[in-house]
Amino acid sequence: MAAARKPPSILGFPHRPEWGPAAHRKALAGHLRRCRDHVGLQPRQAARCINASESTISRMENGLSPLKPEEVEYLFDAYGVDDPRERHRIADLLEEAAKPDVWQPYAQSVPPLLRPLLAMEPAAQRIISYEPQLVPGWLQTEEYAEIVMRAAHPTMPARQIAERVALRVQRIEMLRRETTPPVLLAVMDSEVFRRQVGTPGVMYRQIQHLLALLEELPYRLRLQIAPLSVGAAGAIGHPIVHLRFFASEYLPDMVYLEQYEGAMYREKPAESERYLAVLNNLCGVASPPAQSPSLLTAALAAWR
Repeated sequence: MAAARKPPSILGFPHRPEWGPAAHRKALAGHLRRCRDHVGLQPRQAARCINASESTISRMENGLSPLKPEEVEYLFDAYGVDDPRERHRIADLLEEAAKPDVWQPYAQSVPPLLRPLLAMEPAAQRIISYEPQLVPGWLQTEEYAEIVMRAAHPTMPARQIAERVALRVQRIEMLRRETTPPVLLAVMDSEVFRRQVGTPGVMYRQIQHLLALLEELPYRLRLQIAPLSVGAAGAIGHPIVHLRFFASEYLPDMVYLEQYEGAMYREKPAESERYLAVLNNLCGVASPPAQSPSLLTAALAAWR
C-alpha cells in the first residue's frame, strides 16, 4: 500500500512583520491552494464551503482577493487542517496580511502597476536590478528623484510628486533594518553618470550619496557599472528587477519589467529564470563591485 501523502504545512513560513503584509497574503494564498489540492477538492466544491463563486476561490488562491479570516477558517476546516500549530501560524499570518501595504499611505499617487513590486520587495532575500538610464530608485537622492519624477510626469500635481518622491527615497530603509535585510545588487550603465539630471550640483551630490551608501552598507549593497564596451550584453532598453525571497518555498521569484507606459510581472519559473540569466550575464560583463568606488570617484570629478 502506498504511503499517504504528507499534508502541506505553513510552519516553514515565519511570521515576519518586516516582510510586509503582501508576502504573508501571498504565502497564505498558495497554502490554500496546496491544501485544497491535497484533499482532492475542486474549486467549485471549495466555493460551496463559503457560499462563494469558483472565481472567488481562484482570486483567493492567487492572492488577488482579500483573505477574510472567517472564510479562510471555514476553508481550512474543509481541508482537514486541524493541527493547532498550523492553525496558530495561519492566524498570525492572517493578522499580518490584513495590515496596510507600504504603498497604501500614498495610494493616490502610486500607479497600480508599481504596487506589487513595492509590496513584495521588503520580503526579498536578494534583489538584482538593472537600470540603463538612471540611478536605481532605491539609491536616488530626494532632489534627483524629484527631477526624474517631474520629467516623466510634467502635468502631475506637486502633492503627488512629493508623495512619490517620499516613497521612493524611503525604500533604502529595508537595507538598513536589523532583521533579515535584503541584499541589493544594482547594475547600471556607465552613461547614467554622464546623463545630466538637474544641475551639475545635483549629479555631484547623487554620486556622493552612492559612495556614502557603499561605505555604510558594504554587505547589503553591491553596485556594478556596465561600460559601453559590454556591447550586446548591455543592449537592454528597460529596467529589470529580479526578486528572490527568504521563504522561497512559499514565494516564487518575481520579475518586474518597467516600461515607459507601464510595467509587467513574470513569476512562472521558466520566465523568471530566463531573466535571471540575462541579469547574471550583465553582472559577469560589468565592472566588479570592488571597482565601483573608484569609478564613482572618477565620475564625481567630472561634475565638480
